[in-house]
Amino acid sequence: MPAARAVPRPAAEVIAGVRTAADGFRGWARAPRLMLLGMVPGAIVAAVFGVALTVLVLHLGAIGEAIADGLGAREGWLATLVSVTASVAVLAASSLVAVALFATLTLAIGGLFFEAMSRRVDADLAAAPEEAWWPALRRGLAEGLVTLAISLGVSLVLLVVGLLPLVGSATAFTVGALVGGRLLAIELTAYPLARRGVVARRDRVRALRPYRLRVIGFGASVFLLFLLPLGAVLAMPAAVVGATLLVRGLPEDALRTV
Repeated sequence: MPAARAVPRPAAEVIAGVRTAADGFRGWARAPRLMLLGMVPGAIVAAVFGVALTVLVLHLGAIGEAIADGLGAREGWLATLVSVTASVAVLAASSLVAVALFATLTLAIGGLFFEAMSRRVDADLAAAPEEAWWPALRRGLAEGLVTLAISLGVSLVLLVVGLLPLVGSATAFTVGALVGGRLLAIELTAYPLARRGVVARRDRVRALRPYRLRVIGFGASVFLLFLLPLGAVLAMPAAVVGATLLVRGLPEDALRTV
């Protein structure tokens, strides 16, 4: 009777995902010029996002006050508490949508760069089938819209949760990082999984599901890096490399049932 496969411990899986995200930065030593080129699409998207996010941050106080007023808290310490809580909730919900939209647009604009990065990491599997650029772009944009729609739905839930005093904001931020990280990982693994014959988004989700904790550990780490000032621009190339390493680290038979 064949030996049963050992089931990794949950903590070990999460740590493996976080370590993979960190290992993605080794791409700077392996191909610094390519990594620098990979920053260009992110910088273009970030320039547009920077304006929008600046406007949002500048008006967060007014948005919080408007929500507090709508909930009937118009003066005193309660109005202040509700206003601050609402402002943080709006910021947490907006972050999820912003990261999803940033990743979709950056992967679409820099598809050729990111495919080259992923292929270089995956060089020993270069004979695997590859997706042509134009079909990959169309598929990426269509799947990005699905990710964005999911993010919008989840962000609305997080906004409501975030309105709970004291615990709401922390809960919304944590859930947003976990959900957003998983969505981000699904997007970033498109290139290496496509080379292994797993092209459709639903098939990627199915292939990664048994390793969800590793995927979340990787994706949440990248998500948090994206929230840092200029973090998304600097981390995007490393995230693509890390996603390729994540796929390469899966068991050999992981994709046979897809």
